[in-house]
Amino acid sequence: MITKEQNEAAQAEFGGMLRRWREKNAWTQYTAIRWAEAATQPFAAPPKSGLSELETGKTKHPRNQLFLYLGELNGRVAAADFKGVTNRKILDELKDSQPITDEAGNPWGPTAFWECQAGLRPIPDWLLPVPLVPVPILTADIARNLGDSWREDVRKIGADAGLRPLVAISQFARACPSGAREAIEDGLAGGFTPESIANCWNPEAGEWGPTAWIVDWAQALAAGTIPSNQGR
Repeated sequence: MITKEQNEAAQAEFGGMLRRWREKNAWTQYTAIRWAEAATQPFAAPPKSGLSELETGKTKHPRNQLFLYLGELNGRVAAADFKGVTNRKILDELKDSQPITDEAGNPWGPTAFWECQAGLRPIPDWLLPVPLVPVPILTADIARNLGDSWREDVRKIGADAGLRPLVAISQFARACPSGAREAIEDGLAGGFTPESIANCWNPEAGEWGPTAWIVDWAQALAAGTIPSNQGR
């Protein structure tokens, strides 16, 4: 009998596994969605928010559609079935993708994903959490220089999309993980301190989160997939 605490832990671990799977395959949060739309035989992808909430463990009781989608996605990765995709960038992101399989090498289907989310199936070894890397020692100068670099990148990307600097900062902050949004928006608008910038560290990757978040945001702007509540 799985307790409530064990179930909640399994949900969080499942979300982390999905995020690591995406990152190890060098996918953005939009790769699979754009692939689903372009495929010769399209498959129904949930909205980006649905995938993000799975990754962060916010979705406590996923609908069957999400497990069906993950099984379909994983099966196509295993078969390298990219028919219909003509966008070179998406193909480059997909070509070396690795599926999630069982010990016999069979790709997980919807049931396997459900079992893992429920705590009934272990996460494959290659998708287990890596040892966490502590936040580097920060000085005021380091925090300021990092913030200045990110601010310049965000402003340039925003300007290319026709966004005013403060609007670009606000949009980018909303596209960041919820736990870092306030620190990002305040820091980019005013300035980072060693304490506030620590919230932007990714201990699993051992790198500053905004490095990847800015890339994802730029791709979302280019693809026209910024949610309506992030309007100009």
